[in-house]
Amino acid sequence: FNKARNESVWKLETRQEEMERNDGLIAKLQEDFDKHKAQRKLDGEGNLLNPIRIDNFKPTDEESIGKQLQKIAKEKDTKGEYRRVGEIHGFTILMCSEPLDKDGLGMFQNKFCVEGNFKYKYNNGFIALSDPIAAARNFINSLERIPQTIEQYKEKNTSLAKDIPLLKEIANKQWKKEDELKGLKSELAALDRKIQLELAKDNEPQQQQAVANGDDVVEVSSQKETPSKGLKP
Repeated sequence: FNKARNESVWKLETRQEEMERNDGLIAKLQEDFDKHKAQRKLDGEGNLLNPIRIDNFKPTDEESIGKQLQKIAKEKDTKGEYRRVGEIHGFTILMCSEPLDKDGLGMFQNKFCVEGNFKYKYNNGFIALSDPIAAARNFINSLERIPQTIEQYKEKNTSLAKDIPLLKEIANKQWKKEDELKGLKSELAALDRKIQLELAKDNEPQQQQAVANGDDVVEVSSQKETPSKGLKP
């Protein structure tokens, strides 16, 4: 009985800790989205305006900005460091060059993100090289999809919370009759199978967004765009 109860205590604490971590992520994500939302503006036709600005670049129209971003993506090499490119709604736009090291040619690819409490990436950080407008809207798209990530973590917490009452009940029970002990073991085994199935489901690839805690990155999936590549001088 003590073994079954200890397992329940461990699972209860693990789930509660995960829910607390998720709540912390949700709060930080919501803070960034509120900052973005407070500055969102629409044009006369109801389309979301894109107030992106590129450092040391005067034009403000999306096509010119998109072409400049494409040029930066093809030519600049940050040597693996995040470097500022511009800003949008008070968030810094960053670029980082990742080495490809193919055939000793010093090839690299550039990825972009918007930095808030996390680094938000759209299309895995690659800007559209075939469409300057899409390239310019990469960053506002990443901010617009923050609510999808928030919803994912809320749904995960809802799933985790479902089994908390039963885990608490088993963890707090005192030893009684043998029949009740067998019943508790059966309940615990069934709950364990359910948890394992949910964990397996949680590990499936996400189609929307996922927060990578180690790198503080929010990835946003999209139609795959050809990576920007360059040759080191």
